Amino acid sequence: MALLDFLTLSFVERWVMLTGILGIAAMGVDKFVAVIDWGDRISEKTLHIIALLGGFWGIIFGAFLFHHKTSKPEFWPPVLFATALWIGLFFTLLFGYIRLPAAS
Repeated sequence: MALLDFLTLSFVERWVMLTGILGIAAMGVDKFVAVIDWGDRISEKTLHIIALLGGFWGIIFGAFLFHHKTSKPEFWPPVLFATALWIGLFFTLLFGYIRLPAAS
């Protein structure tokens, strides 16, 4: 069984859902730590990596849910870049430019 056999549309959907939830949690934890001023915070680089791995929607949703990093314009370009990449992937899958095997 090849590694690419695991890459199904169902897997991609679950991956984006889980990384999005991770993004919301990361934004919430970082805001909580910022408010109580308790030790090390989650770096912006880590938040950007989460967005790039598929958690872009969680980072965006968490930012507005927790009012965190919404007034920091330099935070947003990497998140928007990750969003554009994932939306591009979505449309290539939707229109059949890339075909993933169905879940068995």
